[in-house]
Amino acid sequence: MVRLFDFLGPFSLIVYFAVGIIIGVTIFPLRWLRLNGWLQTAGIALTLFSMGASMAGSPTFLTDLRTAGVRAFLFAAVTIAGSVLLVYILSRITLPRQVRKKEDAE
Repeated sequence: MVRLFDFLGPFSLIVYFAVGIIIGVTIFPLRWLRLNGWLQTAGIALTLFSMGASMAGSPTFLTDLRTAGVRAFLFAAVTIAGSVLLVYILSRITLPRQVRKKEDAE
């Protein structure tokens, strides 16, 4: 059975991300940026909630959590820190100085 959003296998997220970038650069209106930010936050919150609910519904959740333990925590922490650092570096490189000052003021 082919899933609707997984027809490209492991590359589907990269393809969707690239399509979003192309649409954002070409046709996405700037006046919708604030709304888009709220939608992103809501989408991420819903995704995290769904993941947590499905993981906790597993009968072996506590055993799996103890087994993964510190390694899983370190993996998550390093991934988050790397993402934040990369976004910071790329925003300093790509955003004009005036836009950065305006965002810092808000």
